Amino acid sequence: MRTITIADQARERREKVQREYGWSAVFRKVGRACRWISATALIVGGPLALWQSGKTEQWLTTAQTEAIDASARFGMVINTIDVAGRNRTDPNALLAAVGQKPGSPILTFDADAARERIEQLSWVRTATVERRLPDTIIIHVDERKPLALWQHGDNHILIDADGVQLQDYELGDYLNLPVLVGEDAPEHAAEMIATLKTIPRLFKQVTGAQRIGHRRWNVQLANGMFIRLPEHNMQKAWARLDQLDQAHKLLTSDVLVVDLRLADRTFVRLTPGAAELRRNPPKEKKGSV
Repeated sequence: MRTITIADQARERREKVQREYGWSAVFRKVGRACRWISATALIVGGPLALWQSGKTEQWLTTAQTEAIDASARFGMVINTIDVAGRNRTDPNALLAAVGQKPGSPILTFDADAARERIEQLSWVRTATVERRLPDTIIIHVDERKPLALWQHGDNHILIDADGVQLQDYELGDYLNLPVLVGEDAPEHAAEMIATLKTIPRLFKQVTGAQRIGHRRWNVQLANGMFIRLPEHNMQKAWARLDQLDQAHKLLTSDVLVVDLRLADRTFVRLTPGAAELRRNPPKEKKGSV
């Protein structure tokens, strides 16, 4: 067993001090510091240098392009566009509004921008668009529902419950809808038609309606009769018409106009032929004796 002398202990202490505080130790610490400073300069100074040189945007664009190309090589391209809820919307117009075709990198697809474009289409009321990685676009559209035809000048324009004028349709497909007249008719049509539909048997006879004085409606029936509805309490007046018809067969009589504008009374105007007969009833022929 080796005996450690006092001289040995002193020598070991000198060597330890030399290792920790000698020139070699100093050089090692300086080297580590230089390496740390170099790495920091690369991380911080690189982008700073790019920014100062004006090439930051170019560098970012290149990096983004390479990332997109790499994703496409791994199969992240649009292979499927699923659409739900489309009935009347032109499929070609819808695909154009999507803004991307099958085979395009899916990472370049902006779902919010596509939704905004789709909702600009005439028949689309609202839309949702989802990008589902790796390769699918899912679209759901809520289409507008035709409500009536608005006669504006010489044109008949299809409108929905919001008063929106629809496009890209065949007029002949909607001739069964009521025809509305009046500058502000589209904005007020939904409430009026909803009221008329509360009594289906009467609504089946409605062919059109005219907006009067920006306040109320005159409704025309298939037999040529006009129903003057009040500005307020339209539903009560419509129900009163139903009661009168069931009690007196009003809608099959020789009546041209039924005026329901007053809540406590009803006025009728006869057809010209019926009015003439009432004014000049036929005289009975006297029989020969």
